[in-house]
This record gives sequence, structure tokens and C-alpha cells, in this order.
Amino acid sequence: MFSRMLLIVGCFLLSFTSWAGAETWPQRIGQAMVWQVAGSYEDVRSDLADAIESRGMVISYISHAKAMLDRTGKDLGYTDSVYPTGAEIFLFCKADISQKLVRVNPHHVVLCPYAIAVYDVAGEPGKVYLSYRVAPEGTPEYKPVEQLLRQLIESIVENY
Repeated sequence: MFSRMLLIVGCFLLSFTSWAGAETWPQRIGQAMVWQVAGSYEDVRSDLADAIESRGMVISYISHAKAMLDRTGKDLGYTDSVYPTGAEIFLFCKADISQKLVRVNPHHVVLCPYAIAVYDVAGEPGKVYLSYRVAPEGTPEYKPVEQLLRQLIESIVENY
């Protein structure tokens, strides 16, 4: 009887941890740290812009990845879009962090501006993703950049 009960509890715990782990965010996917939120693309996009600007940083450029991929996809024979509503990458810097980064190594200029992507994915209605590239191997001086990116995204995610 006890071993049967132990087996049932064990199966429950195994299924619970498998289920819970499936939706744990953030996740490292390739070279990206990715968060998922339930919401509209437009709202999450607006919240990202607000999060960056409210900390005194200027968005230097917004890369319209969905528009570029949709446009070029047609030339390559693709008829559908990976991103149904949007995929954009916000580029920005924070002066004090960037100064420290390039003073450690002037070739780190390639690591600035920083980038956060916001996008939705076909077949996943109501889910929006926020992501950034992880620090390059062997660059501990990039840690403050990653901390900033994480803080920005987490300030958005906590509202959903």
C-alpha cells in the first residue's frame, strides 16, 4: 500500500515539474534570453518603448524585422509570415555603461547599441515575446548591459 502511494505521489510530482517547467520564463533559446507574455503585440511594444525612454535612454533606431522578412520572403517563395502582427528590434544605449564597456576594450563598440526584440509568432495567438542576445563568451564587462536588458524586460513582464 505504501509503495503504491509513493508511486502515485512520485508520478504526480514528475508530471507537475514537467508541466511547470514547460512554461518557465525566461528561457535561453540559442543565443537569446526570451520571455513570453500574454497580451497584444501593440501593448507590449508600447511598454518596451516606455520602459527604455522612462529610464532616460533614447531609442536610436527601430529595426522593422517583420516588414523586411515579409518583403524578402515573397521573393524567395514564402507565402506566409512567421510574425503575424509584428517583429521589431529596438536599439538604444546607456552612456555610462557603454563608456565602461568600450574603455575596457575599444573593439566592444560592436556591442553597442543594445537590442531588445519584441515579436509575436504565427500559431501562438495572444503570446508576445521579448528577447535579447546573451553576452559573448569571455566578456564579463558586458554583464551590466545584460542586467539592464533583463531589468527592462522584467519591468514589462511583471505587468502581465
